[in-house]
Amino acid sequence: MQFLLLVLILAGLAYVAWRMIRASANSPRTRVVGPDDDPDFLRRINNHPDPDAH
Repeated sequence: MQFLLLVLILAGLAYVAWRMIRASANSPRTRVVGPDDDPDFLRRINNHPDPDAH
């Protein structure tokens, strides 16, 4: 009887751990905004005169 209870507890813990891992894997990731995602940055570098052009 104690063996069956131990198996049920271990199975329950394994199920809870599996659900937590799946929930964290499906969570949305935070996204880093790079310079190519910033329209003001692109506007500034596109309108900046080229220092090498004379």
